Amino acid sequence: MTTRIDDLPNSNCQSFSVVIPAYNEVDGISAIVARVLAVRPALTDMGIGLLEVIVVDDGSRDATVDVVRRIAEQRAGDGAVRLVQHEHNRGYGAALKTGLSRANSDWIAFLDADGTYPPEYFPQLCRAALAGADVVIGSRMAGEQSEMPLVRRVGNFAFANLISLLGNTRVSDSASGMRVIRRTVLAQLYPLPDGLNFTPIMSLRAIHEGLNIVEVPIP
Repeated sequence: MTTRIDDLPNSNCQSFSVVIPAYNEVDGISAIVARVLAVRPALTDMGIGLLEVIVVDDGSRDATVDVVRRIAEQRAGDGAVRLVQHEHNRGYGAALKTGLSRANSDWIAFLDADGTYPPEYFPQLCRAALAGADVVIGSRMAGEQSEMPLVRRVGNFAFANLISLLGNTRVSDSASGMRVIRRTVLAQLYPLPDGLNFTPIMSLRAIHEGLNIVEVPIP
């Protein structure tokens, strides 16, 4: 019998949902979904037995929906890929909030659809989560191999320092769009905005709530 995350009993079974907001990503959505699904063996080795991908199409005008629907149909047996649609474009944060609300896993993650962030690093983020973190941020500022453009690094550094100063907690990449969150603390992060400021506001909320935040270097 196939077990879906929606069918899990209330137990200690570890499960993992990855939310991918997508807007006009027909050229890259298939690849990023495949890359996320490819980390399943590594997650299984860590005790995370179930993985699902939730793609939230934010009113795309191209064939993104068709591509994701086809992938979901191909994976219908294990329910590993789900498609959620917005009729109209509502914004990056709105798409993420829709996806987060549909996820039932012990751990909920998200990353962008354009391949900006490496899903291959999810096992590293999950290791930190399983060790006791509430929010794990994939930080492009914490390591020496960052591929972030210099101008964005400077801006991110300045804003992260401001947030860290306000919250008295060090966060190097407050705007990172790759995170793993313990589902039981998700409600503490709200309210969150619908726009591109979703991630820095989430960082600020996590600091304000005194959550255990861990950063893991990513390229």
